[in-house]
Amino acid sequence: MISDMNRNGASTKVKDLMESNLAMIGPDATLQEAAQKMKEINCGFLPVGEDPASPMGIITDRDIVIRAVCDGKNPAEEKVSQYMTSDVCACAEEDSLEDAAKQMNNYQVSRLVVKSEDGTLCGVLTFGRIIRSNDNKDEITNVVQQATGHAA
Repeated sequence: MISDMNRNGASTKVKDLMESNLAMIGPDATLQEAAQKMKEINCGFLPVGEDPASPMGIITDRDIVIRAVCDGKNPAEEKVSQYMTSDVCACAEEDSLEDAAKQMNNYQVSRLVVKSEDGTLCGVLTFGRIIRSNDNKDEITNVVQQATGHAA
């Protein structure tokens, strides 16, 4: 049986592995500004909006390249709001990694915004970060099974 417990006997929480260096971008910012901000904070994902309690969407580096640049759009002129994904897939900072992985599978995404108890954005959890930052191999195996829908 695969355990989802860490060495202390408790499930690892999202807050233990999430990236809390989260920056938002406004919907009227250009794609170039979004890309520059992604470069500054070394990530490929930004929540879109003005209020961390109610994001309007998300924009990824892939959105910029596939939806705009590949179609010949000028990133210095195109607005984030035109290329963002409106569906914001989220989990709570107190969720277990297994619960977050189930969400990733349900939504078919590899990252989730993380909300605090009061509903404010407080971080992002990526599948890659779970794999790279967790040294509990049993927990990683369980998370992969949940995220892929191939649980034993």
